Amino acid sequence: MPKTIWIVSELFAPDDAATAHLMTQIADGLAIESEDSDYSISVICAQPTYTSRGQKAPRHEILNGVHINRCWSTTFSKDRLMLRGINVITIMMTFFIKMLFRFRRGDRVLVVTNPPPLPFVATLAAKLRGAKTYLLIHDIYPDVLVPTGFTQSASLPYRVIDFATRRLYQSVNQIITIGRDMKNLVLQKNPNLNSKVSVITNWADDEMEPVLKENNKFKSKTGDDNELVIQYSGNMGRTHGLNIIAEAAAILEQKGIYGVRWMMCGWGSGKKNLEQICKEKNLQSVVILDPVPREDLAALISAADISIISFIPEMSGISVPSRMYNILAAGCPIIGITESNSELAQTIVDDNLGWVSRPGEPELLADLVIQIYEQRPELALYQQRCRIAATTRFTKENSIRAYHDLLSEV
Repeated sequence: MPKTIWIVSELFAPDDAATAHLMTQIADGLAIESEDSDYSISVICAQPTYTSRGQKAPRHEILNGVHINRCWSTTFSKDRLMLRGINVITIMMTFFIKMLFRFRRGDRVLVVTNPPPLPFVATLAAKLRGAKTYLLIHDIYPDVLVPTGFTQSASLPYRVIDFATRRLYQSVNQIITIGRDMKNLVLQKNPNLNSKVSVITNWADDEMEPVLKENNKFKSKTGDDNELVIQYSGNMGRTHGLNIIAEAAAILEQKGIYGVRWMMCGWGSGKKNLEQICKEKNLQSVVILDPVPREDLAALISAADISIISFIPEMSGISVPSRMYNILAAGCPIIGITESNSELAQTIVDDNLGWVSRPGEPELLADLVIQIYEQRPELALYQQRCRIAATTRFTKENSIRAYHDLLSEV
């Protein structure tokens, strides 16, 4: 009987959140790679709940050679914790039932870590049905809850979740991380797992490439042509510490340096706080924009001279920013506000694709920006290196081939 590679993810097309976008590309890519193999590609996912919330997608359909199976769940408001919990419980129940009926002995199951209960449910179903489990780690729990202040590493909830996570890592057949720092953190928890932990990086969208500034629809947002435009785009959540950018902008303005413009574009819980700080400090150099659709990302990133990716302290190994690869593909150098051992910092340093500054130190960031401003002619070389790295090292073809080789391995 033909075997199946299963992609198990709550988020999938037509949702366009980052996880949905990546998992859809993995499924489509594996379907192409598996055309001449004994494996077919199937997906178990939820109905659209994020960017396409409210849209009713078919319970079963075949798209690009991928068999998509969507599960029912409650769709209460995510703003209330109890109602959100009910949503998670119902989707886990329907996922488990679907997996029990669909998995077969010898199948391969690729499950992502979001939402946190999903890998446990998928691994149990796979073991009961004789399938193999491949865990794709996008975020490491419960570690991600500590820097954001949700819990402390000495707390009982942390210890319970950490114990369960270690057991999960031991029970799956293979573990895939999206960064070297993430692999190191996994091995800190389970030193004996080295042989079954792989690193497969994310990649840039196919359509991501530099857009000339004279043809750029966002040119009007960048101010004077002589200004150095630094952009932050994407999720503005608890882990991103955007206060450091506002504080650095304030330092430059206090020094009378107005040749720098900060473009802030995104969404998330930290956006209102950023707006409030900019208002209180009366910052003239910061412009805050609404999110843009995915098809406008290349133009948005290309409108800037530099992109900035910011994290709060102690995030190394916990999360790897997938936006990094789109930024590189658009030929935009990066300022990474991150620890030096993070995947972001290592990627920047490996090929000299930008600069690294320590989290929590706005004075250092301000000094770095002044240094870059004074050496603007060198930016063209950085831009070339970024584009080369994206089109040679961090390609979708490389990553999909790595997924295929791992999942189809006998």
